[in-house]
Amino acid sequence: MNYPHGVYAEGTALTIIDYLHAPAVGFYFLGALLFASCVLQKAKFVSWNTRRTSLALVLSIFLSYVAEVFYYLFYSIADNNYSAPQHSVIHCLGAIFLWSPIASSIHKSDRLLWHPYFGAFVLEFFFETTVCFLRGIALFPHDRYSNVPLGFGSFRAILSVILVIDGLLVLLKKQEKGQDEEQFLLGGQPNGAPKQPDPGYGSINQDASDDEGDEQLGDGDKDIKAQQAKRLEEEGGWVGYLKGFTIFMPYLWPKNDWKMVFCLIGRGLYLIQGRVLNLLTPRQIGIITNKLSARNPVMPWADISLWILYNWLNSDSGFGIVDNIASYYIENTARERISALTFKHVMSLSMEFHTNKSSGEVIKAVEQASSLNNLIELVFFEICPILIDLVVAMWYVSHLFNAYMAFIILFMGATYVWLGIYFTSWAQVKRRTYMEKSRFESKTIYEAIPNWLTVSYFNRHPHEQQRYGSAVRGTISAQYAYLFRSLGGHAIQSMVMNFGFAGCCIFAMSQIVYHGKSVGSLITFIMYWETMMSPLWMMSYSYKQISSSLIDAERALQLLNTKPTVTDPDNPEPLDCKDTKVEFKDVDFAYDERKPVLKNINFTAESGQTVAFVGETGGGKSTMLKLLLRAWDVTGGSIQIGGQDLRSVTQSDLHDALGVVPQDPTLFNQTIMDNVRYARLEATNEEVIEACKAAAIHDTIISFPDGYKSKVGERGVRLSGGQLQRIAIARVFLKNPKIVLLDEATSAVDSAIEAQIQEAFKTLSKGRTTFAIAHRLSTIVEADQILVVDKGEIIERGTHAELIEIGGKYAELWVKQTVGNISTSNSKAESKESSMYGDKGKEQRTGVLIDVTPPEEDARASGSDGLLAGKIEL
Repeated sequence: MNYPHGVYAEGTALTIIDYLHAPAVGFYFLGALLFASCVLQKAKFVSWNTRRTSLALVLSIFLSYVAEVFYYLFYSIADNNYSAPQHSVIHCLGAIFLWSPIASSIHKSDRLLWHPYFGAFVLEFFFETTVCFLRGIALFPHDRYSNVPLGFGSFRAILSVILVIDGLLVLLKKQEKGQDEEQFLLGGQPNGAPKQPDPGYGSINQDASDDEGDEQLGDGDKDIKAQQAKRLEEEGGWVGYLKGFTIFMPYLWPKNDWKMVFCLIGRGLYLIQGRVLNLLTPRQIGIITNKLSARNPVMPWADISLWILYNWLNSDSGFGIVDNIASYYIENTARERISALTFKHVMSLSMEFHTNKSSGEVIKAVEQASSLNNLIELVFFEICPILIDLVVAMWYVSHLFNAYMAFIILFMGATYVWLGIYFTSWAQVKRRTYMEKSRFESKTIYEAIPNWLTVSYFNRHPHEQQRYGSAVRGTISAQYAYLFRSLGGHAIQSMVMNFGFAGCCIFAMSQIVYHGKSVGSLITFIMYWETMMSPLWMMSYSYKQISSSLIDAERALQLLNTKPTVTDPDNPEPLDCKDTKVEFKDVDFAYDERKPVLKNINFTAESGQTVAFVGETGGGKSTMLKLLLRAWDVTGGSIQIGGQDLRSVTQSDLHDALGVVPQDPTLFNQTIMDNVRYARLEATNEEVIEACKAAAIHDTIISFPDGYKSKVGERGVRLSGGQLQRIAIARVFLKNPKIVLLDEATSAVDSAIEAQIQEAFKTLSKGRTTFAIAHRLSTIVEADQILVVDKGEIIERGTHAELIEIGGKYAELWVKQTVGNISTSNSKAESKESSMYGDKGKEQRTGVLIDVTPPEEDARASGSDGLLAGKIEL
């Protein structure tokens, strides 16, 4: 049998091969790149001289497909009786769609994972040689030499052989000298190398997208992204990385919560019925249209009823409301469990964590801990369904018309996505400038408003207004520059979408006119349009959402992986507070092992005694109180209460036994009554009031308009320093602890109030072991034991009288505080006296001053000094 015009027989095998060619090569190529990304394979430098041969061969193959498509087109125009075989045209169109981005990536990037390219070359050789063979045997021998499609195929088969050989040589070629050996797939540059240009398709370099995300990230988020990249490398890829999040699963979707399981089943069923109804609803409209366009139409009530039923079932008034309720229940339950988990973990971490970590970062981690649930929601209930809809829609449109319609949509969609990527990159520079200007505007206003007092002191209101106005104008100008590029890109994308839709509709209409397709098929296609187009937008939206959710989840995961440095023993002993004797035995401590803070500290505080720490700032006084609180563990020696090592009891028992008055107390933004009651939640109002009276703050509180119901502001900013300290003291009175720690507890009160508080402390300290840090030495003269701490060591110890008699460091500090702040005139007089009496006279003068200096004068003279701690006069 002869085949006129070189038309070959359409065998089943040839048809299958033609249809499978592009999808097989494309899926292999994308799959190989995806696998490489998952296992963090590293890109290899491939020079232009090495790549240009492969690029020339790929472009030649690409152009041969284009030429074959034009051959079919012109032949169809020239001969009305000729119809190009659809499988051959699809074969060429698919190959064009496949090789154009591959050629682009080879041209643009000098860092490539070459094995996906080499595998694609091998598959191209296999398919093209198979197609040539099948075409050849389908033709008579004398027709083989004149068959144009067979000629194109033979040309491509020869080129693909050369391409495979060249690709193998590139694959086996060693790393070129002078170039970095490898590049991380996450976009980081090894060995501090500069960032490479955008490599384009196929390189798995995420620098561009990372930069886009980094524009809106704070330093904390950038740190998290760096830690994320590090953990990816440590885990060996995305599989191991994502395994780390499995610790959240029992909290996200707990198996023992039957309501949660029921909601998940309900959501799964809704997901399935949604996919079915997304197909049936447009189809039903097409059926109704066909019946209405019949020669003698009748009202298709049954079909209309089905269409209404489909719409109702798939709406928020049908199964949609059930899905929404289930979704909210799952989200809120997961949020409750995850937030409670992270908050509990944060509050159990040691002081080392809380003093070194940014509060904003910790709060963000707790608030965004449920982001992994959002990620699961996005992937399983948004992205997967819409991708299924896309596949089904493409198949059904091809069924309604033919595969050409599907390729028109495919090409239009690819163009739309490519334009989005291109214009996003084009607008990126202006966007970065806009974000910088926006941050500067925020910084300007956040600097000015909190510093309103400074602005007022120097009368710089006009200057700040001009500075802020200039920042706003700069932001607006940068925004316009960005918007002109961004909106221009969106406009071109919209134009492509509109023309693509018009082209598809025209093609569908031509199928109705010339090939007898039904009008209902056109209506079905129009109804399907949104289903097919929404994934194009989701491609960019979902990536940003997934990236953001992973960053948030990474923050929560790293928080949960942070272990407290101070932990309770496995078998703790109950703390026996009958004996409150405290012993420091050979205690050594260092925040950093390179710089010791405490060295060989030994002392004993008997039950009921008051021990004071004095010395210069930075000597280690506050550290001793922190060790007693077990905010840190000693690095050497031990601390015991009643003969029990602090490390043998729980932190909860220890903290119950201790009462602390810090130098800089902070309060909750609640009422005074609530803040004082925080020390003992079950306390009555009367007990709170008695504690405030003991702390000499009651009269001040009742003078406020709202009395004990007065809000204190954030961290207590609406109270003065002295009022804050007395509230803190009242809390300790209310707690009534066995051991009291005073960290400069009266540094912010005047002399009259201090005298009242000291009297209260006498009552508080009876029967209790008390520790105080003091810089105003007049407050601790009656302490049972005074320890002078200098550079992490106890250099003197004893009572006030004993230390004065020794004449060492303590006596020196006492002289400075009692003599150093006298008025200038008195100082001159004393200087003259000193010259008259000599050293002996000086000693006599010092003794006189110690005896006669009134408490009020001493309080004014001593002032408050940096890192002070409790002043107790007992």
